[in-house]
Amino acid sequence: MFIRNKPLIVLTFIFLVFTYAAPKASANGGEYKAVVKHLKTKYRAKKVKIPFMWLARFAVSVARPAGVKSFSVTIFEDLKFSRETLDQEMQLAMRNSFGADWSPILRVRSRKGEQVYMYMREAGKSVKIAVVTIDKKDAAIIRATFSPERLAEFINNPKIFGISLNDNKQPAKNKISELKENRAVEDETKEPEKDR
Repeated sequence: MFIRNKPLIVLTFIFLVFTYAAPKASANGGEYKAVVKHLKTKYRAKKVKIPFMWLARFAVSVARPAGVKSFSVTIFEDLKFSRETLDQEMQLAMRNSFGADWSPILRVRSRKGEQVYMYMREAGKSVKIAVVTIDKKDAAIIRATFSPERLAEFINNPKIFGISLNDNKQPAKNKISELKENRAVEDETKEPEKDR
């Protein structure tokens, strides 16, 4: 009987090792959830419901505009914090939430107390970003996964669902060359003025 149960014990042991030995931040979205939980519990923030967010997330997952594969947004209001300690607390919370594979990209603190924190990491051919903004008593946490190649293509030729967002504008280089050609044609068609 013990011999038959041995594979089950081994599998259970392996499962427990991977479940509890893996860092909390490596779980899918664990970093995002940790920051959301920090804002909710530490600052007693109230979550704001965003209507039709599920529809926007579904549309992005299907259409993938500008190379964005997925995103999440959570908005809080009525944060209760001390301006003197908020930056230190948030830096500590961000470091504890994001693992070593995440890189801090941006940290801004304005004189008015607004704060922005941005982390990024590579995930295969994609890039994941997480942005936390705090403004007075409100906060927003944004998480997105996107393809850098598709984003670069979108920047060069912005189209969503095949519709150009470029307003049919020609690049500046083409406009300058077109102006030069028009002037050359005008100069050729003008009759030389006779001396009087």
